[in-house]
Amino acid sequence: MKRLATILFIVTIFGSLLAQENESACSLGFVFKISNDKSWGYREPVVVHITPGSPAERAGLKLNDILLSVNGHGTYRQSFQTLMSWFAENDAEMTLAIRNFEHAFKEITFRKECRHPNAISEAQLAPVFAFYSLEDVQDRRFIIPVKTWKNDEALFYSYRTFAFAPFDEATKELDERINAIFIRALTGKGLTYDPVDPDFIIQTYYSYESNPLYKPESATLGSYQPVWRFDTRSHRPVRLPLYDPSEAVRIEDIAFNLEFGYRFYDRKFIAPGEMSLIWEGEVKERLTDHYPLTDYLELNLPLMLLKFPYPGNLTFATIEVKYLKYHYTGIGYDMNDLKSVVSVDPGSPAQLAGIQPGDVVTQIQGQPFTHNSSRALTEGYRRFLAETMHLRDKKTRYTDSNGFKDCMFWDIANYHAVSQALADSKRYKAAFSYLFSFNQYVDWRTPLVLHINVERNGEPFSFAVTPQVITSSHMLAE
Repeated sequence: MKRLATILFIVTIFGSLLAQENESACSLGFVFKISNDKSWGYREPVVVHITPGSPAERAGLKLNDILLSVNGHGTYRQSFQTLMSWFAENDAEMTLAIRNFEHAFKEITFRKECRHPNAISEAQLAPVFAFYSLEDVQDRRFIIPVKTWKNDEALFYSYRTFAFAPFDEATKELDERINAIFIRALTGKGLTYDPVDPDFIIQTYYSYESNPLYKPESATLGSYQPVWRFDTRSHRPVRLPLYDPSEAVRIEDIAFNLEFGYRFYDRKFIAPGEMSLIWEGEVKERLTDHYPLTDYLELNLPLMLLKFPYPGNLTFATIEVKYLKYHYTGIGYDMNDLKSVVSVDPGSPAQLAGIQPGDVVTQIQGQPFTHNSSRALTEGYRRFLAETMHLRDKKTRYTDSNGFKDCMFWDIANYHAVSQALADSKRYKAAFSYLFSFNQYVDWRTPLVLHINVERNGEPFSFAVTPQVITSSHMLAE
């Protein structure tokens, strides 16, 4: 909590230093690293992070995309410094050629995200005020004990289609359900299910066994740390009846052992007409209770397949989840004086409503906006967290990737009480809660329009801004 409360101070200091050196600050909207993986973008830049809501994301750039060229310059075997110089060639926009499962070559052009160097955007503010709505700001990291093997002769970006090996009639129903999960996950990556002429074939194997040494009366049963993983269907973390793969567990506390594996066989490129193993993944899990194999795979198989085709660590999978949902108006606030507008994104809801750089915000949704100093704001935020902790659902407790152990969702039964607490402007000054006011626990009226009052050259103005709900979900496996 203390670290969270000091984030604004750090941001403010950084903004002050940056303003001394630059007249404007431009962001690419993504981060890349030069790949050493011979099967995926060898000696070329690969996208490893994308800024939520950025022009790069809106233009269609995705995690693991291989960058073939920057503004017409080929990227193969170029140094990081050379690549960055090409990104800086044009002030306004950039053109990238990308390669992925869906496209062998595709050019995308988008504008750089340039703001006043003191400006902090709503996409940056939402994670700072995450505890207003942990349901909408997820920053988690967890481990799945999946071991990976890959064939370095395979160039995975050559593959476009897949199908499945024949299955036993005795397990037809189960295998069809497993295949459906593969189709959902792999088509999401840009691959196509083609049972007639596939580029590679998927074969699976599995076992699910009860532990004969299990003792339900064991004194240590239930003493282990809970396991949470992210459900890609609901965009919510889910507590699972599993043991943490990094934790030692007494054999008599394990109720079931689950094993699942999958192999991909090339049939066209390495040795045409023959089946060449190009990828294998295998997971072994210890269960605290009965957890049907299909239920396990519905949630965990899409996470395991994040390793394909850029696996990183071959011994296990570290899954990093960044999920963000917030109200976007396009206002850039002054880091040193958060009530002042220093930038307004072109074409944004705030600009369309008439808000201009130089405006001083006095109210949002009736909440006073008198943030002369970040200290007063963070003190109010810290007080809000402490005094409303009893309104959270303890069954949802988890530790986020920053190490905060008391992360909990709001208890549904307390939604109205949370909304009332946030409306207590004298105690909390919760103006930035508007970022999540599409939730009833923030604003019981769930407004479609935000009412923003400003002063412009000493005169008061009121604007009705129709915000956009921006949702961004990124998961990276290493």
